[in-house]
Amino acid sequence: MSHLDEVDGSTPVTGRESGGARPARYAEAGRSFRRSRHFLTFATMVAVLALVWAAMAFFGNPAGTDRPGEANTGLPPGTQPTPYNTGGTDLVITVDGTVLAGLDIWGDIKIRASNVTIRNCRLRGGLQIPPSNTGIVDATDAGVKELLVENSTIAPERPSYFRDGIVGHDYTARRNNIYGTTDGLGIFNRPNGPPAANVVADANYIHDLSYFSNDPAHVDGTHNDGIQVQGGENIRITGNHVISSTVRGPGSEFSAHGSSGGAAILLQQNVAKLSGVVVENNWLDGGQSSIVIDNANYSNITVTVRANRLGRNQYDFGNDSRYPVRIIDCRASTVTGLFSNVWADTREALGEGAAAGIRYDRKCS
Repeated sequence: MSHLDEVDGSTPVTGRESGGARPARYAEAGRSFRRSRHFLTFATMVAVLALVWAAMAFFGNPAGTDRPGEANTGLPPGTQPTPYNTGGTDLVITVDGTVLAGLDIWGDIKIRASNVTIRNCRLRGGLQIPPSNTGIVDATDAGVKELLVENSTIAPERPSYFRDGIVGHDYTARRNNIYGTTDGLGIFNRPNGPPAANVVADANYIHDLSYFSNDPAHVDGTHNDGIQVQGGENIRITGNHVISSTVRGPGSEFSAHGSSGGAAILLQQNVAKLSGVVVENNWLDGGQSSIVIDNANYSNITVTVRANRLGRNQYDFGNDSRYPVRIIDCRASTVTGLFSNVWADTREALGEGAAAGIRYDRKCS
């Protein structure tokens, strides 16, 4: 092996002196270059690892391994979104493939197109009370397909009993911080449309929903649910942190249930029969119940509810009577994975009974 090969092991350098030996000054330069090159490579690796660690700290690990909260959901830290549609009128999206990124958006967003992306935004909703139920992001139109809403803070500037967070079908909601709405997420297939809802709710933080005593739809005030599923197929709810807690909306009286909402996750077949519904690896607490499973308008319901972590802060109906998991009708309900759900503090499995965490309105026997 030549001396040159020993120095850098690659491309020959011109300017050798007679006899083919490389001059000492070039050999020393080669050694210095190699040391600096190794240093630069190491420094680059360190920088890349730092970026990866920072991304993991914000974006989190796979669903269910890193509890969502203020630090790792919503508008990324340091982001300065650009004000957009500040008049607060409805923002209607009709162009396929539209991307809204890095914006501070006023007005309720009506999706009427496919492959729309909303990313790294602050969503404030409209400035008026909507005429009927809607969301700050409304995905109920037949044209909606593959909507993505991620890394955004969704909180209304004007809370209303008619204003939820995201409602509809064919959407993915990921790593959003949602609060101040009536419900956090509303999920259902389009009435009189295809049976599939096609919704993924992954690693969102939903909390502090707005209670209104003067809700036109309910004489006892708004029924605030973190995630309300009313019908459809192909629905996955994974790795979310949902606290069914409420704050008093503008002009509202106090709730008879204090700061407890309706449910953290409500599976209730109001619109259509549920199929292919998976609820797993979530952190759930609060509400009059944290999980409710209701066959409602159909003779039976089949869902998968597994490996969720339940808190103990549900509403106390008296004598420490609480409902972490409430199943309306045992005989009508098939719940795969039911007894794999655990208490968040002890990791002990829930069981059937008032103290064990799983309760039936109508028992099997």
